[in-house]
Amino acid sequence: MSLSPVVEDEVPAVAAVPPPAAAAPVSPEVVEEELRQKIKEEMQRSLEEEINQKRQELQRQLEEMRAQAQAEAKAAAQAQVEEQVKKMLESEKAVYLENLTDSIMKERMKTEDEKLMVQLYWMELKAHQLEQREQELKKRGTLYKEHIAKLETKCTEFYKVTAESFQKGKEETHNRFARFNIQPVCGDLQSQILKCYKENTGKTLSCSSIASAYMQCVDNAKKNKLSTGG
Repeated sequence: MSLSPVVEDEVPAVAAVPPPAAAAPVSPEVVEEELRQKIKEEMQRSLEEEINQKRQELQRQLEEMRAQAQAEAKAAAQAQVEEQVKKMLESEKAVYLENLTDSIMKERMKTEDEKLMVQLYWMELKAHQLEQREQELKKRGTLYKEHIAKLETKCTEFYKVTAESFQKGKEETHNRFARFNIQPVCGDLQSQILKCYKENTGKTLSCSSIASAYMQCVDNAKKNKLSTGG
């Protein structure tokens, strides 16, 4: 059995570090240039910050102006809408009032027409009632005239018979008592009634008052004669 050869570890070689070189002296021009560069950078940063602030300020103002413009536009639009709504409401109100006025006028005219119709109805009814009343009065007048004619006929016959009887009785009495000087009973009324009959032929009712007075006078004379026993 053979043994493997032994390998020795290699030690890395350490490079030698040279000592730091001494700093080279800086010239004033370089220092001035570096300072100028720093100032320039500071100014650049300050300018950029100022520009950013201005940009933000302008952005804020722009947003405020935009918001104000939107608010004004919204207010103007709302005012315009309100004006249009107001005009529309006024127009609708005017139309409504006009329609309402027309309706009221039509209702009043209808009411007046109904009143006139009622008045016309009552006038026609009253006229009809008056016409019926007139016809009834005419009918009654005709009946009254017929009744008067019948009464006049009866009275004429009655007074004729009465006058004839009276004349006959007068003649008989005169013939019987011709020798006596006797005054006729109720002679004045007798003359008046005979005269009235002659002047009002066919109108015996005109002599009714005289005839009644004459009959009453005759009755009184009879009563007086009976009471005196003559």
